Amino acid sequence: MTDKSFLHRGEAMKNSSRRSFFGKAAAAAGGSAFIGSKARAAISKKSSPLELINVGAACLGDNSHMNYRIWAPMINQTDSERWPMGRTTRMRITHCWDRDYELAKEFAKQYDCEAVKDYDGMVGKVDGMIYAGFNEVKWWPQLSRPYLESGIPCFLNRPFAYSMKDAKEIVDRSRKYNTPILCTDEREFIQQTNIGRKKIAEMLRNGFTISGANGDNSAGNEYPQHGVHGLYFMLAILGLDVAKASYQADGWWRDVTPSAKTKQTWSQITLQYRGIDIEGVGKQTRPFVASQHQTGSSGDASMRVYHDGPYRGYWDIEHPWTTGWERMFYLFFPTILAMQELFETRTMRWSYEYMLKKTQIFLTAFKSHLEHEGAMLDVDSLPDSWEAPCPYPDWIDDGMFG
Repeated sequence: MTDKSFLHRGEAMKNSSRRSFFGKAAAAAGGSAFIGSKARAAISKKSSPLELINVGAACLGDNSHMNYRIWAPMINQTDSERWPMGRTTRMRITHCWDRDYELAKEFAKQYDCEAVKDYDGMVGKVDGMIYAGFNEVKWWPQLSRPYLESGIPCFLNRPFAYSMKDAKEIVDRSRKYNTPILCTDEREFIQQTNIGRKKIAEMLRNGFTISGANGDNSAGNEYPQHGVHGLYFMLAILGLDVAKASYQADGWWRDVTPSAKTKQTWSQITLQYRGIDIEGVGKQTRPFVASQHQTGSSGDASMRVYHDGPYRGYWDIEHPWTTGWERMFYLFFPTILAMQELFETRTMRWSYEYMLKKTQIFLTAFKSHLEHEGAMLDVDSLPDSWEAPCPYPDWIDDGMFG
C-alpha cells in the first residue's frame, strides 16, 4: 500500500479559495487594483536600498559549483539566461580566489568581482566564505583557517573531510573562534527531503515501525563527489543512528587517477540502523537496513520506505530530474539560501555533532570498500587517523601554506 494522500489533502479547496479571494478583491477595488504609472513611481521612490552581504568565493575550477554556471549566476546577476529571476538573495560575490590565478581573473571578469592572488587575501574584505570546490576538500582545514580565525563564517562543500582528524580540526577551530560553519549539499535541502523527514515522524507518531528502505541516487559512477549526495539524502530522512555502513563497488572514482586504480561501473551504499530517534516524536529501537543504488537514475534521488504496524506497506518519495532554470531553482537554490542564513544570522543549520557524524558514516563506508571488500563496518570504531584518498592528491601545492 502506498500512502501519498497526505501530500494532496486540502489542496483543491485552498486553490479554489485563493482564486475566489483575488476575484472578489479586484471587484471590490473597482479597478484600483490596476496601478497606474504615477502610483508605481511613488511606490518605487519609497523602496529601501538593499544592503548586500559581501562574499568571497574560493576554488573555482574543475568540479566546483562555482564552475558550470551553478552557484555563481544565482548570487551575482550577470547571467540572466542561466538565472532569469534577477536578484534573489542579499549576497554578492565581491572577491574570488583559485589555485590558478588566471582562472580566478576570468571568473572575476565574468561575475564582476575582484580576484586575489593569495588564498587568505580576502580576510577583512568579506562577510562570508563559500568554498565551492570538490578537488580541494583535502585542504579545507588549511584553506579555511585564516577566515575562521578572523570570525568569517565558512560554507565548506561536501564531503567536508577525508579523515575525522581533519573534520575535528575544522570543528575545533570553529568552536574556538566562535565562527559558524556549514557543510551540506543540495539533497539535504530539497523539498522531498523535508517531506520525507516529516513523513517518518508521522509514521512513528501513528504507531508504525520502519522495517527497511531502499532507493537510488544519480551518482555519476563515483562515491566522494556525487555518491555522497545520495548518502546525505538517506541520512536527512532516516536520521544518524547508524551502527554499520558499507560501500560495495568495483571502484570509487569515474576515471583512473594516481589514487584511483580502477574505474567505477557499479556501486551500492548500505546502512544498518539501530533505529530512529526524532526529537519530539519518540524512538524506534528496532533495527533495520537501508540501501541505495548509485546509478544514473531517472531522478536525482529516491527512497521507498517499508513499514509495519497498524498495517504493512510502503511509501515512496523521489526528486525528479529537471533541466534549465527549473533545475537551478528546485535543486540548487535551497543551498544558496542556507549559505545566506549562515552569513546573515551566524546560525548553523546543522550542529557540529551532525556534521561530524555524517562525515564518520561517509568515511566508514569508504573504508569498507577500500579495505574490506564492502563488508559492513562499525561506524563508531572508525579511527580518527584513517584517511580516504583524494582523486587528485597533488591538486594543491602544500608549500603555499608556509
